[in-house]
Amino acid sequence: MTISRRKFIQLLGLASASIVVSSGLNGCQSNDSNNNSSFDYGVASGDPLKDRVIIWTRITPETNDAVKVSWEVAEDESFTNLVNSDETLVTYDTDYTLKVDVQGLEAGKQYFYRFYCNGVYSPTGKTKTLVDETAESVKFAVFSCANFPAGFFHIYDAAASRSNNIDAVLHLGDYIYEYDINGYPDAGNGEEINRVHQPTNECITLDDYRTRYAQYRSDSSLQNLHASLPFICVWDDHEIANDTYIDGAENHDTSEGNFFDRRAAAIKAWYEWLPVRAPEIEANRIKTYRRFDFGNILSLLMLDTRVIGRDKQLDYFDYYSSDGVFDAASFQADMQDSNRSLLGADQLTWLQGQLQDSVAQGQKWQVLGQQVLMAKMNLPSSIIQLDPSTGKPDPSNLAIYQQTASAYQALITKIVTDLTIQGDLPTYAAGIPNFNSLNTTEQGIALTLAMQSNEPARYGSIFSTLTLEEQTTLQTYGDLLDPNLNPAIPYNLDAWDGYAVEREIIYATAQALSTNLVVLAGDTHNAWAANLTDLNGTKVGVEFATASVSSPGMEKYLSIPEGAESSIESGITQLVEDLVFTNLTQRGYLEITFNQAEVLGEWLFIGRGAEKLSNTPALQSLKTLRSLINQPDLMT
Repeated sequence: MTISRRKFIQLLGLASASIVVSSGLNGCQSNDSNNNSSFDYGVASGDPLKDRVIIWTRITPETNDAVKVSWEVAEDESFTNLVNSDETLVTYDTDYTLKVDVQGLEAGKQYFYRFYCNGVYSPTGKTKTLVDETAESVKFAVFSCANFPAGFFHIYDAAASRSNNIDAVLHLGDYIYEYDINGYPDAGNGEEINRVHQPTNECITLDDYRTRYAQYRSDSSLQNLHASLPFICVWDDHEIANDTYIDGAENHDTSEGNFFDRRAAAIKAWYEWLPVRAPEIEANRIKTYRRFDFGNILSLLMLDTRVIGRDKQLDYFDYYSSDGVFDAASFQADMQDSNRSLLGADQLTWLQGQLQDSVAQGQKWQVLGQQVLMAKMNLPSSIIQLDPSTGKPDPSNLAIYQQTASAYQALITKIVTDLTIQGDLPTYAAGIPNFNSLNTTEQGIALTLAMQSNEPARYGSIFSTLTLEEQTTLQTYGDLLDPNLNPAIPYNLDAWDGYAVEREIIYATAQALSTNLVVLAGDTHNAWAANLTDLNGTKVGVEFATASVSSPGMEKYLSIPEGAESSIESGITQLVEDLVFTNLTQRGYLEITFNQAEVLGEWLFIGRGAEKLSNTPALQSLKTLRSLINQPDLMT
């Protein structure tokens, strides 16, 4: 096919654009014999709306010249019923990536797409538009934290094999990691499985980030999932640098240049390599929060809790004096500072308006797709206190606390049994304020403390019937159970727990609007499910958090031994008041289904350590939880 000079100029103008908008059938499928090219990174789609969707590919050119690429979108896999076709040029300006915003599509429909360059077709991709008001249910596959050297991306393949019943993939960030080959010891450097980061240095420049994305997108499992379903993405911190905040990051120092230059390079590469709809104005590309409506079932509000508004994280180490004394008053004052923000004022206002509009439009569920845990995750300070020599908690601290709590439970049981047998329980209960409003555990503790105070000899006699190990444990570590001496504190100040004032504003908004709030989270590398409660204990929603694709979890951080997983997970679930479920050692993802009556979350995992195996492991479904409409509570 020959091209006129005018047509060539038009194509060249499009080549520098990040997205080509296409709504017609131009029937072009031309060759460019001067530049042999290949589709080494597959195809992808994303940011679906009811009438449009982004399709993506990346050309590997033979030379540095502009490359002409065609595409086709059809209703059938044989591409007989075409609905869109056109062509454009791609250049180095976009790293030879191409995104097409295909318009004029029908709601709730599957489409097939492919690209063509110089006699070569790309793989065929499948995508879907958003459902309309006739849809009865919506299902997402939710992912987070894929670290290339940490293991194989088996979880992506697992979801691709189940894609026929999924409407979209939600990727909540850490799509890549920026570290150099030795920058994340817990993940390993990948040498033993031939997955060493490229470039080997830390990502700083645009070329660094482009190379790192190219490596991740060379992974066949990730290509498989991208070709199977549309993605809806937000970034977390590692797309830029670890623990990013509004004007810096933990993993950035002055020797690495200007942070904002690095951030701009990272954001440019993110928009190039992911199938997201970029704002027309360059300055607006820092704004990734946006809304997707799935019929009458839900509105999905994708948030940025990393870049646009986050104040720098608090750090427990900053509140210790040189002699090791913790300044609790200063810490609490900073925690309660109403000026500290995670979202930023503009995004918070936007979120409140979108929640109000979603409720007014009659959508059943208001869903937040974001990065970090929103539920309160407070643990006794002794458990999460960092060992200065390792920078991690001492794993024996949790074991000691559990042992102490178990011994105390044995004492409570003996106290209550004795009071019951002797007929003294009604008298003791009458002397305890609001006894009947306490739960069973609280009643037992109150009765034990009352006997210890009122009848120390009787208490001592019962205490002596404990095993010698139980007596020694309580005598040695009993103070760990005193909340005044061992207060419960947030285990992760990088999460919403470090921005509790703004969290309360969101909770108050959700409660005032009578939303059915569901929060989706990633970031921690572990699976969690919790009820969301405000400072008064009122339930305002539920949270489902996905495990990681490959990044190591608490099994590394807490040095959880093989065989101890269940007891530690059970212990933490009991300690964290709002927590319903956690899995601390396995890689996996979350499938979450919404209908007019309920939301159903199912966590799917591979075996512990299976991410290091090259052969695809069997998929396990280990937990299912649900929440009913107008009942903000998780249940099995």
